[in-house]
Amino acid sequence: MMAPDVLIHKHNHAFADLSVPMALQGLKESAPVIIGDDVWIGQRAIVNPGRRIGKGMIVASGAVLVKDFPDYSVVGGNPSRLMGSRISGETNA
Repeated sequence: MMAPDVLIHKHNHAFADLSVPMALQGLKESAPVIIGDDVWIGQRAIVNPGRRIGKGMIVASGAVLVKDFPDYSVVGGNPSRLMGSRISGETNA
């Protein structure tokens, strides 16, 4: 399930060439975003390029995914952090 206003990005800005202004370097292709089965992505979450949202994960509203987490994780924050696991039933929310 995906709530409204979720942003899933598939590109990053190019900035490696110091002789060219960043605004003129364009975009670079990144690894695809992979979304597993039975996930819940909260409103206005941001998923950065190349992220994997594992099976059974919960991504809190407003979270910014900058790294991957194990299946059944509960994550939130900016940058995202592990808040708990659906397997153990424990959360730090």
